Amino acid sequence: MKRIFIGLLLVASTATAQTNTLTDDQLGEKLAQAVMFGRAGLYDEAEALCKQILAQKPDQMTAKQLLHEIEGQRHRQEAKDPGYALRHKVAQIVVPEIRFREATPVDVIEYLRMLSKALSPDKSEINFVWQVPADVKLPSITLSLKNVPLTDVLDYVTQLAKLKYRIDAHAVVIYVPEPTKPVPAATEPNVKSQ
Repeated sequence: MKRIFIGLLLVASTATAQTNTLTDDQLGEKLAQAVMFGRAGLYDEAEALCKQILAQKPDQMTAKQLLHEIEGQRHRQEAKDPGYALRHKVAQIVVPEIRFREATPVDVIEYLRMLSKALSPDKSEINFVWQVPADVKLPSITLSLKNVPLTDVLDYVTQLAKLKYRIDAHAVVIYVPEPTKPVPAATEPNVKSQ
């Protein structure tokens, strides 16, 4: 539901931006959308709209203030959660197409590492740490996806390989999950015979 709403707002936003110069009403609509995105925690979308507004009206104080608030929110998130920045970066990368047939999981992760450098906005490589013992037998991976966020690709790859991943402050860590312990069966309470 949230994605549909965002999509509709972005379509409306794109439709109003067909001309290079926006009217004051259109700028007001963009600003209202930016504020709404900011309140919803969709900082990238809010930031993009604020930058569009400031490109036309560099002295627009509300857009400047919202950008400042977004930056503050990001810093607070990073202070509370060291993996926030990397998780955000991984979520922003969209893989245009990926195809694997009977590939080893370690080769797929290595490919994702190289691909991250080409696709990340700052062109920096994401560190992937492989913490899978060499003696663990892993199934091969056959996968074909188009236009999928890197987080989804990681979900699919690790599920197919029966692995897990977590995003730490500086790396995506791939590991073997702990075996789940079976829940003991409930025992019948002692019943006294009459």
